[in-house]
Amino acid sequence: MKKSTSIITTGLLAASLIVPSMRAFADDNPPGNHRQREALRQDQRELQELKDRRHDEIREGVRREARDYQDKIRDKRKEIHNDRRDIYGNNHDRRDGWDRDGRRDRDHDHD
Repeated sequence: MKKSTSIITTGLLAASLIVPSMRAFADDNPPGNHRQREALRQDQRELQELKDRRHDEIREGVRREARDYQDKIRDKRKEIHNDRRDIYGNNHDRRDGWDRDGRRDRDHDHD
């Protein structure tokens, strides 16, 4: 009984130390407002649904419908890109080797 009690106590102690430290990683004030972030999540869900429908059409062999879904997917991706830019700023989607402070990113090799 003593051994199981000490194991439980040790587990609770470890959990009480880990949980507060994990909160430090979460941003208390994320960019954008709740409505903007929720709209972005909804757009991402709709994009996934469009991709699933396109996949179903391709599997069924209906290429014309699949092309229509591809156009809708392209439009939805542009909308998501614009929403992210509105919420997080211009540098959020950049992959060109510059960091947010305007310095060269060491992970990208440039001449």
